[in-house]
Amino acid sequence: MRTKLLLSILFFISISGKTKAIPAEGGDSLYFFNSNLLFIPTEASIFESKNGVTKYFDTKNLKLDIGATIDLIGLKHGEKEYSFGADFFTFSNLRSESNFKFPVDAIDYMFGINFNMRLKQNEKWKMSYRLRISHISSHFEDGHIYERTDTIFTPVVFSKEFFDLAAVSDYKLGEGFYLKNLLALNYVFHSIPEDASGFSGQIGIETKYFFTKIFSAYLSSDFVLAEVNSNTNLNLNIETGLSLGRVNSRALMLYFSYYDGQDYRGQYYGKYLNNHGIGLRIKF
Repeated sequence: MRTKLLLSILFFISISGKTKAIPAEGGDSLYFFNSNLLFIPTEASIFESKNGVTKYFDTKNLKLDIGATIDLIGLKHGEKEYSFGADFFTFSNLRSESNFKFPVDAIDYMFGINFNMRLKQNEKWKMSYRLRISHISSHFEDGHIYERTDTIFTPVVFSKEFFDLAAVSDYKLGEGFYLKNLLALNYVFHSIPEDASGFSGQIGIETKYFFTKIFSAYLSSDFVLAEVNSNTNLNLNIETGLSLGRVNSRALMLYFSYYDGQDYRGQYYGKYLNNHGIGLRIKF
């Protein structure tokens, strides 16, 4: 009996992993475990699952992104689509040393669930919405170099739980020319330290032009207004580059990035960060 049950579960997972939808009542369709997401944020948005590496020009540091976002279950109903998904990702601060060594200085872990909806307004315009409930925590690793002081080091605890409500507008301006706008509100309802709690707002603007069906160039910008240590900061992240892949699909990306504002790495909370570099990303 247990063997039959296990085989049934494995068979269900195998057929659910395909991107083909299962017909439901009234011409609707139901699908499972789909990596073709309903909600696709701007490339410059930092707190999103990515896979790639960025080498900074002004320091000996690198940023390593590893993670995935997947729609676990979805429903298409007429011009509307709904999904429930999950996020699991990290971004790490690495140090570059000789002999091709990259000790890990600090790492941020983030995981959570999300609820999404996409609505087709017309042939050129789609709107997507996402409610995300997430946890993020940050830790120094064995590659971190501590300052030499007479004080015994006490590990820093940084973590927060938050709600994130976002909307994305995807508009086709012309043949091969696309415009994406993002508007989001984030509320941290619990954090360590306590002053990391509160509201923040985000605006993203991105343009992309396809020279062919699979080769494009893009410019993406992200603005976050947040309060840190009783000071209000405007954080800017800009990313521009080339992409090999179709519209809103898997791609290989080469880019330049520039960041100026509050340090988004938890272990460096409250500090100022300004850096720029080049990166390579594999978009799943």
